[in-house]
Amino acid sequence: MPTGNQEYIRDMNRSLVLEAIVNHAPLSRADLSKKLHLTKATISNIVQELIDRELVLELGSGDAPMGRKPILLTFNHNCGHVISVDFGVRRISIMTSDPLGCSCEVHEYPSRTDQSPEDHLISLLQETIHSLPETPYGILGISIGIYGVVCDNTVLFTPYYDLKYSNLRNLLEETFHVPVIVENEANLSVIGESSIGQGHRNMIFLNIHEGVGMGILVNGQLYKGQNGYAGEFGHTILFPDGRPCPCGNQGCLEQYISESAILKEYAKGHGRTSASLDEFLYAYSQEDPAAQRALHDFVHYTAISLNTVLHTFNPDIIVVNSSFTNDIPGLLDQITASVQNRLRWYLHVVPSQLQDVSALLGGVCLCTTNFLGIRDLHLHY
Repeated sequence: MPTGNQEYIRDMNRSLVLEAIVNHAPLSRADLSKKLHLTKATISNIVQELIDRELVLELGSGDAPMGRKPILLTFNHNCGHVISVDFGVRRISIMTSDPLGCSCEVHEYPSRTDQSPEDHLISLLQETIHSLPETPYGILGISIGIYGVVCDNTVLFTPYYDLKYSNLRNLLEETFHVPVIVENEANLSVIGESSIGQGHRNMIFLNIHEGVGMGILVNGQLYKGQNGYAGEFGHTILFPDGRPCPCGNQGCLEQYISESAILKEYAKGHGRTSASLDEFLYAYSQEDPAAQRALHDFVHYTAISLNTVLHTFNPDIIVVNSSFTNDIPGLLDQITASVQNRLRWYLHVVPSQLQDVSALLGGVCLCTTNFLGIRDLHLHY
């Protein structure tokens, strides 16, 4: 067999063994041989290599009905750190984590006007990296969730903040000398939600915040379209010639159901220009008419949105993440009940399990699979 083929098969077998240990530990060498249909000699050689590389640890003896007890294997959670960033419009959230989403810490920082977004991000990452303890591999990767269009790690369009460097990945890799992944935040969110055990291969993640983003999972794979514009659901037209949008169109969906749009409508009802989420939620709990009108519009237009998603993708499940549906009991049920068509019975809508950390954990997932060279990862968050 040619040397290239031998190396390819060895690399593929190594990835299979590592993926099995990462997702199904503790396992013995005999378990791996049976599960992957590889010879015991092949398993032993690969496992020893992974132990030498400090990626796999021996836990000790497992149970056996008779004979020699097997040595159980597990992944070394302490081999390195992953840093995941939710690069929001008003705040930057940074998560530090082990490769499997355990031992997570999240810190939030307000956006600044005295620095460019890139300079502020670099200073926060420098501070974060400096605080982490030493590990065999140090920083395994950094992921950046962007509120805008991203294609091949290049930022193409951000409607609500100005980035000087569209090639943010290169800037950060040159600064920190570690692999960097730059991706749309809704795409990261659907990966994060899927990685904690939703078990659905066709999933839509609808993220309603400053704008409206959509992550699309088709047959277990992220769908981004030709240039990364797939999932820019907030910029579909709800009302022709409606409210102006930073994208250049008028009547975009996110001008009617985004958090900022709802808060603006509520504030207008009281003769003001702005209001906070906490103010709005309290006013709604007190049956304030302006809050009730604004939320009625949110329910109505979000139901129209779900109807569109259902007819376009017919997914196994739609996951909705919104401060309104997260904080107001029964609101998601009201929305789904407002969808009136014959396909309504195929509409399976659930709230996000991860909420504000979905994009962060999606970033952890991508960085880890990239570092380990595996395809599937089930986070332990």
